[in-house]
Amino acid sequence: MSQPEGHLRDYLQLIRKHDFTLCLSVLLVLGTALVISLRLPKTYAASTLMLLVQPSATSSLPSANLFQNVLSGGANRREMETISARFSTESMLKTAIENLEESGNAKAVALFPPIGKLKRILKAQLNPDSDYINLSVALTEAEGGERNAALLVNQLAQDMKTLRRGDEETELRKRIELRQNIQQEIEAEREQDLEALLLFARENGSPEIWVPTLTNLLERHANVRERLETNQQQLYATRAHIAYLHEQLELLPEQTKLSETTSHDPIWLFQQEKLFNLESQRVADAERIGKTASELKGLDAQIATIREKNEQIPPTTTTITSGPSAHHTYIKNQLLTFVPNLSQYENTAERLKQELSTLETELAQVLEQIPENQMILTEMVAKIQKTNALAEEIAKRLLEVEILYAESKFTASRNQMGGIEIIDRAIPRKIPISPRLKFVLLIAGITGVALGITIALFTEYLGGSTKNLTD
Repeated sequence: MSQPEGHLRDYLQLIRKHDFTLCLSVLLVLGTALVISLRLPKTYAASTLMLLVQPSATSSLPSANLFQNVLSGGANRREMETISARFSTESMLKTAIENLEESGNAKAVALFPPIGKLKRILKAQLNPDSDYINLSVALTEAEGGERNAALLVNQLAQDMKTLRRGDEETELRKRIELRQNIQQEIEAEREQDLEALLLFARENGSPEIWVPTLTNLLERHANVRERLETNQQQLYATRAHIAYLHEQLELLPEQTKLSETTSHDPIWLFQQEKLFNLESQRVADAERIGKTASELKGLDAQIATIREKNEQIPPTTTTITSGPSAHHTYIKNQLLTFVPNLSQYENTAERLKQELSTLETELAQVLEQIPENQMILTEMVAKIQKTNALAEEIAKRLLEVEILYAESKFTASRNQMGGIEIIDRAIPRKIPISPRLKFVLLIAGITGVALGITIALFTEYLGGSTKNLTD
């Protein structure tokens, strides 16, 4: 058997039929909610808005943390979450309460709820995409209401500023001390490197010395080689000239005819004179009385003999005067001049060869040492440059930290300290946050209507079931 379909008008007739029940339910629920709301204690809230201020000089972020910082929403996001969580710590709340007591608010502190409840009701919220932190707390009238809430929030903010300032100063002092120690170590290392460089320069020189030394050795080597070649040419020319002069001496006679004189032979003249005397004597003896013919024959024989001899001896003789040859003497003089020059050239050649050998040895040593020394010097200079760059970077970081430390000693022009600036201080406000009567009455009205409809439907259901049992 099919059940009859229900229409909206049937439900409206049902509501009209049970309008009294519905109204009674709504009034009862509203009345109960109103009574309960009026009997609940009023709760008041106070909040302060803080800004996390970035330092004026921040060190560069490592590249390894850059991606993580971008994903986390900024370099200070983690710090902001740490600050927010720190507000709810027991030590922070105890410190704030103690500071309030010392500042003359002992009566207000006496109304505070326990620390455990304060940790639950204290809220530190981060504003998305900003550096703001909103700190708030809600207290009932019995706990001091809006005044105590404002005192607690403001004190917590002030304590956080003071605490962060102390932590910041301690951290900055440690950073300064650390950088000073590193700077001293770098300075000591740099002094050692400079001393090693100076010692190396004193023992092995430097490019400013190597280049002129090498240039000087090369120039001297070239000069000696040129002089040796010139001397060798002169030596070869001298030897060739001396050989040529010796050949000429062998071809030329040592003596040469100076003069030639023709005159009567003295023997012939003596024989002629002797013959003349004998003839004169014969004539004289022939005319002299007493001379015999035998004596004349002896004179004739002598005369004949002398005439024969005179016929054998030429009447004239030639006298030749000889002397040293001028050309031969000139060549000898040339030899006397060139032979010492030959010895001089030979000695000069030996000396130049020894000097050239010494220069080549020195040049080989210099050319062998310069690349190795240059490499060692380059490494030492590069190390010193790296140390200087590191020292400069440490000096910059130390200066930044010293500036931050000096800035932390002074109070900023705005309400800022410890990297936290109070944008809006907590002010006691008389507007309670609970109970909210409008919201409670709205919910109670909806609940009363739902309860009335439920009772009406249940009544109709029970009435229908009884009628069916009767039939």
